[in-house]
Amino acid sequence: MLRILFLLAPLLAYPLLVLADGKDDDDDKDNTPGHSLHGEAFNEGPRQAAVLMEGMPKIDFPITTKNPECQKFFTQGIAQQHGFWYFEAERSHRQASALDPDAAMPYWGMALANVNNEKRAKGFLAKATERKAKASKREQMWITAMENFYRENDKRDKKQRQLDYIKDLEALVQDFPDDTEAKAFLAWKIWDAKADAPISSLQAVDALLDQVFAANPMHPAHHYRIHLWDNDKPIRALKSDALCGQTSPGIAHMWHMPGHTFSKLNRYDDAAWQQEASTRVDHAYMMRSLVLPDRIHNYAHNEEWLIRTWNEMGRARDGINLAKALIENPRHPDLNNLDKAASSASYGRTRLLETLVKWELWTELLKLNETPFLEPTVQNSHEITRQRSLGIAHYSLGHNKELAANISELEGIEKKLADEAAKKKAEEAKKLAEAKKPEPSKKPAAGKEEVRKAEVAAAKPTEKPDAKPEPKKDEKKPEKPETKALTEALAELRALKLILDKAKPDAIRTALDKAKETPKPRLIRYYLAIEDSTKAADLAKSAPQDLDGSIAQAEAYLAAKKTEEAKKAFDRVRDKSYAIDKDLPVLARLDKIATALEIKDGWRKPAPVRTDSGKRPTLDSLGPVHWSPPAAPAWSGTGMDGKPISSRDFAGTPTLVIFYVGHDCTHCMEQLRTFETLAPDFKKQGIDIIAISPDKLEDAPRANKWAQTKGGFPFTLVSAPDTKTFQAWRAYDDFEKFPLHAVALVDGRQRLRWLDVTYKPFMDAKFMLEESKRLLALPDLDRVATR
Repeated sequence: MLRILFLLAPLLAYPLLVLADGKDDDDDKDNTPGHSLHGEAFNEGPRQAAVLMEGMPKIDFPITTKNPECQKFFTQGIAQQHGFWYFEAERSHRQASALDPDAAMPYWGMALANVNNEKRAKGFLAKATERKAKASKREQMWITAMENFYRENDKRDKKQRQLDYIKDLEALVQDFPDDTEAKAFLAWKIWDAKADAPISSLQAVDALLDQVFAANPMHPAHHYRIHLWDNDKPIRALKSDALCGQTSPGIAHMWHMPGHTFSKLNRYDDAAWQQEASTRVDHAYMMRSLVLPDRIHNYAHNEEWLIRTWNEMGRARDGINLAKALIENPRHPDLNNLDKAASSASYGRTRLLETLVKWELWTELLKLNETPFLEPTVQNSHEITRQRSLGIAHYSLGHNKELAANISELEGIEKKLADEAAKKKAEEAKKLAEAKKPEPSKKPAAGKEEVRKAEVAAAKPTEKPDAKPEPKKDEKKPEKPETKALTEALAELRALKLILDKAKPDAIRTALDKAKETPKPRLIRYYLAIEDSTKAADLAKSAPQDLDGSIAQAEAYLAAKKTEEAKKAFDRVRDKSYAIDKDLPVLARLDKIATALEIKDGWRKPAPVRTDSGKRPTLDSLGPVHWSPPAAPAWSGTGMDGKPISSRDFAGTPTLVIFYVGHDCTHCMEQLRTFETLAPDFKKQGIDIIAISPDKLEDAPRANKWAQTKGGFPFTLVSAPDTKTFQAWRAYDDFEKFPLHAVALVDGRQRLRWLDVTYKPFMDAKFMLEESKRLLALPDLDRVATR
């Protein structure tokens, strides 16, 4: 039986905070439970204490403070900033500020950590400005540079804002030539501003970075050199690729970045190592710190890129396992769901289907279609991809009837999208018609002179300088991504249906021509299926020269009796196949090609030997290759019957834990009532609801006055006055010393499957019910990488 637990914290637990300057911050103070008393900017982001972490870069950035621990945490925050680890950088700066509330630079650091959130950055910067007078001249220049960038009522364009920021950082370098951090951040800013202010000389920035490395050879600015050359001459960053992760072994993104260079240089073995190192470091941190995967900047991006890299090497099994793990990751309405393209859920399904289709694992694809990993979804783009993939599998296995069903499903989506578009068009036309209706005049009737002036004005042409040019009648509007994907999916599957139907060759060729956007390797194989080796060989000329593309080229050229071209293509296959899985269906065909080309003594070449990849730790030492639910913290308290109760009483039973901050918190009680409404649905799933409060035993029952159910909430109340429970679950603001709102799902093995900690109650009880069912229904995977 599954139980829901509500943990309550009394509103009286909130201390009255006074800012370090001795003044009440009345302008932006918010006494709402869970909200920071320092202002809106402090509501989001990390609310738990920082620790001095292992594996951080060694840098030097002295600030004005008499507290050595403040200096250590500030320096750590800057080091984490260099690795774009914004979440932990902000936490480190919050810790520094807590240790020395008068120091200006920790607030500047918080603003810097919010480089992608201008509103929050300005909120933190305002605190730095309040303390600016107590800072050194050098620190004041850092703060002034940011103040100029975030200037209120700024009339500068984006380019000038960026150029002015760069100029201010140049002034820092000039006035303090020994400040290595000023040079490092100047190099970062020149690169960061490139979209608005293009870089005039990459070499000049590279020379600036040389000065940084002359002072500190292991400075994390190696990260910036990789970015600098990424889209121009990636080979120029090779020395930094060999050092980037090593400068910051505890920061996942610093291991990820060399993967950019190695991917561009087609060194996929190196790229895979870097990306796997990154994912392992991320997972170790998440599981240790009770942080869910999609709360980490660039996490899902690294995961999906690693799957693509493994596919470049033929490591399909590793790719499939990682894709499944991404699908299993906890979903969140704001952070991770199928509608959010760059999330675990979305990338997981996309890369899983991509891998299964690329390596022709048809039976496995159809079996997974019957599991939560590839279940049907109302999300159009994902369902289009799913139906297309199923159709390709059914074609490959000769399942004509099932292929027809996939086409029918896609046509149903086509009709649905057309109906939605027609409805939207009608609504827009209605709004336009209503907007054109003349409004009844409220002015008195005009005299003769006013009428004459109006007639003269009407005769003059009206100018509309901001008006957009009318589109040409024959000009087509760009297709929406899902519409384009649907068109391509239907074209491919309809052509495959004709092949299975053994239609006339001309009809099949016409259909395949309509499916020309199909990936070249697949299209080549379709033409080989209808014995048109000439067309297949022609397509092979423009096929990608990755592993899959090279295999298709070799097959096409051999079928067309173009032996020399086939040998060249197969040589590329041999070079890239050193890590290919030995159980893939394509291996049998490759053996036949090797025999036909008279290649003896095995056609696969050994893995390349690298001497410039840097000194690397073992991958296992960095962390697990997949995220797994960590052990859930324990809780204990007293039931309303006066008897002790604890998490041990629910061993073997899944529980849903909801922390909220008090029976006299209106929003909290709204949350309880929301879950109360769905109590019957939870019970149908075997879910009990238990509410745990740090109220004293005599006060805890007061929550029942808010209940809609006669006699109180239909779940057990528990009193747990000790705030250690909230701290253990990270549902506590360590800086301002009060509880936070949180929701957590714990499975029957007492593993933490879902966690949301924030300054406001999580209200989506329906989502929580469905996500709990999904997570608890997923099978436990044996997710061990094959390498």
